[in-house]
Amino acid sequence: MIDINELEIKVLIKNIKKGKLVVLNEWIENRKEKLYKIAWSYLYNHEDVEDVFQDTIIKVYENIKKLHKKKYFETWFIRILINECKMKLRKRKKEILKEKISYEKYHEDNYNLYEEINKLQDKFKEVIVLKYISEYTQEEISEILDVPIGTVKSRIYRGLKELRKLMQEV
Repeated sequence: MIDINELEIKVLIKNIKKGKLVVLNEWIENRKEKLYKIAWSYLYNHEDVEDVFQDTIIKVYENIKKLHKKKYFETWFIRILINECKMKLRKRKKEILKEKISYEKYHEDNYNLYEEINKLQDKFKEVIVLKYISEYTQEEISEILDVPIGTVKSRIYRGLKELRKLMQEV
């Protein structure tokens, strides 16, 4: 389980099922920085990130009854967020934007890092973003991506190796 107790989850899910999305918005607000970093690492565009958040909220609301294990709500939410980011990229035909970053926490140097991370294969990109940008543990990443912990470790290793190679080329 990631960072939320079972009673809070039950109340959250119950309220979402009743259509009280204010509770979901508060939950997202408490995790906004982590979630934003995940979406940003895929999209590099504030408007697209906002669109993906809205689409994710709608999908969560529409599919909340399909969530079998309530304790995995956060990992389920993040999977939906990542899938929505990927769908947005497919719609843009994976075009990498070359705009300046205006988000105050990021600067030009980080843009190059994000651009290089974006060149990684998806399976490596996901673990690198979740581990080093959103600061999830390997166990949490294993839950989020629904893969064994050994797979997470090897993908982190290979992803970092590939990222180092890409960064040396720059």
